[in-house]
Amino acid sequence: MIPLFRPSIGDREVAAVAEVLRSGWLGLGPKTQAFENAFASWIGAKHAIGTNSATSALHLALAALGIGPGDEVLVPVISFVSTSHAVEFTGARPVFVDVDPHTLCMDLDDAEAKLSPRTRAIVPVHFGGRPCDLERLGRLCAERGLFLVEDAAHACGAEYAGRRIGAGARPAVCFSFHAVKNLTCGEGGMITTDDAEYAKKLRELRWMGITRDTWDRTAQAT
Repeated sequence: MIPLFRPSIGDREVAAVAEVLRSGWLGLGPKTQAFENAFASWIGAKHAIGTNSATSALHLALAALGIGPGDEVLVPVISFVSTSHAVEFTGARPVFVDVDPHTLCMDLDDAEAKLSPRTRAIVPVHFGGRPCDLERLGRLCAERGLFLVEDAAHACGAEYAGRRIGAGARPAVCFSFHAVKNLTCGEGGMITTDDAEYAKKLRELRWMGITRDTWDRTAQAT
């Protein structure tokens, strides 16, 4: 039997988890903040916002842009259900776009054909870690006034045009740290962006609208 995945978990990872458990900070604590900072630096992004899953990351990324009922968002026909579910969670309508048979990434000719006056955003998937044609996607979104939110659940560490996927994101690139991904936390997700105001809004939405999380309040108090 060939296993679907076999995460590389050793003594260092076990010790790191034990350290967190002993610290008492089981949620948004110093380790989360340290991971966000390290991930942003490694990717080449100005901001990284951790979430409990890539599904949540996609949902928050779209919600923070004001995507909602009456809007349409283009998604590829081949992806995990979370790509379209995140659109549904906002109340918007996912519009399915065919994929290129060679790359399994979104077919941009079909994407252009599926645009309508209600289209607000495009969510391409870097399928199997292979980046989509971001140059053409960027032009298309700029010309039509659309948001580009990249689903990079498969693409942690992938590169396009000489830089890592997630760098220079305006507005957002979303990652997964599920157990079957190439970088895992067991579960988890991340949003990278270079937009400071957008990052602030994402952090507030992540914490139910609270503007200062528990760790920030504790760190400032000490």
